[in-house]
Amino acid sequence: MSIGHHILQLLITVFAVMASVMFGFVHILANAAAEYDIRKNLEREVFENLNKISPGKDGQLVYEDSFVHEKGDIHFVVLDNDGNVLSGKYPEGCPGNIKLNQKKLRQIPAGREIFFVRDVRKRLGKGWRICLRAIVRKSDTYSRYQTLETLAYICIIVIFLIAIAGGWLLSRRISDSLKDMCKSAEAVGRHMNMSGRMEYNGRLYELSVLAQANNRMLSRLEETFRQQEQFTSDVAHELRTPIAVMTAQCQYAHGKTVSREDYQEAFEVIERQSYKVNAIISRLLELSRLDHGRVSIQKEDTDLPEIVQSVCEDMQMKSGDRLKIELKLAEARTVGDIGLVMIAIQNLLTNAVKYSAEGSITVVETGIRDGMAFVSVKDHGEGISEENMQHIFKRFYKTDKSRNSEGFGLGLPLAMKIAQKHGGTILAESRIGEGSRFTLLLPVVQESFAEA
Repeated sequence: MSIGHHILQLLITVFAVMASVMFGFVHILANAAAEYDIRKNLEREVFENLNKISPGKDGQLVYEDSFVHEKGDIHFVVLDNDGNVLSGKYPEGCPGNIKLNQKKLRQIPAGREIFFVRDVRKRLGKGWRICLRAIVRKSDTYSRYQTLETLAYICIIVIFLIAIAGGWLLSRRISDSLKDMCKSAEAVGRHMNMSGRMEYNGRLYELSVLAQANNRMLSRLEETFRQQEQFTSDVAHELRTPIAVMTAQCQYAHGKTVSREDYQEAFEVIERQSYKVNAIISRLLELSRLDHGRVSIQKEDTDLPEIVQSVCEDMQMKSGDRLKIELKLAEARTVGDIGLVMIAIQNLLTNAVKYSAEGSITVVETGIRDGMAFVSVKDHGEGISEENMQHIFKRFYKTDKSRNSEGFGLGLPLAMKIAQKHGGTILAESRIGEGSRFTLLLPVVQESFAEA
């Protein structure tokens, strides 16, 4: 069963319940309105008629000429204080032994008929009272109210049918639109065409939002597949070069006229290239573990100046006089995995040194900024263009000037992933000819954690 049928069934059920409630409400309201109108009408007529009766000199009642015993459907009977009829007569079928009661309007059943009775007493002299009784058949007075009630029922039914027709049209429109959207989604899945999009030009806001949300999802999937293809291509490219070099050296070493020195040189080249392949694979594994949450982050109180000092001393020993670092260390503490934070700082510093001009100074700072602990690394290299700045955190991405450098294009993405896993980020600033600044931001350690 299609969604259109489900919507139509739901609408019919809702409208049927509403119609039943409205039928009951109209019936109750019509009966209440009829009874109220009858009571007011009888009271008005009986008091008006009663004032036209007065006592005569000979003890007889005097009726004015305008006094009537029947007015429309209303019958008037004059009774003495004991309920005996003095004048007038009961309508056919009405019992004549109804007790006097002037407190309220009464309904007197008589067979299949019901009579409304209203009694009003009047004192005519000492010890002499009369009662004027107004009587009307319920069927006579209810006829016009039943007509109005029937018209109300007909209106409810018409409105119900119009609502059902509107619901049917609406359900058809929703169902057709959803079918078109499903076809578009199936086409994307069948042909793996991520550029396909759902189209909806109707006036239903919710369906428009649904189509837009699906299109945004398809755009993200398309971008993800594109990045995956680019990633696969970049991995193949990065691994192909060292493997090709190792293959060439192996072929060279198999030559018949190769000397011992040539063998030694070939082995050294193969060793360097295998280290490079191992480094690429290690970085990829680290990124993969972080992506899939397979790295257990051991959070502990971390002193950033101490880590920076340690990383800089280690790099200074390896680089010798080529590396010149200026430290500006202020107190900055965070909670995180010391090993991972150290890798992130080391990658930022390695990246700065790699692309700095010969003899330039790399400035490393720590401190607190806007409620975040930071490590800032400033180099004085050639800088990065705005176009390239948008891609520097993508894996295997290298600017044109660094294509032939020793880097793999994985250091910055790994550092960014580590920062994000700790609830932080990395900010990049650069100007052509002035160098670049990379700032690692991490949450400041909470006082309660530090005291613990």
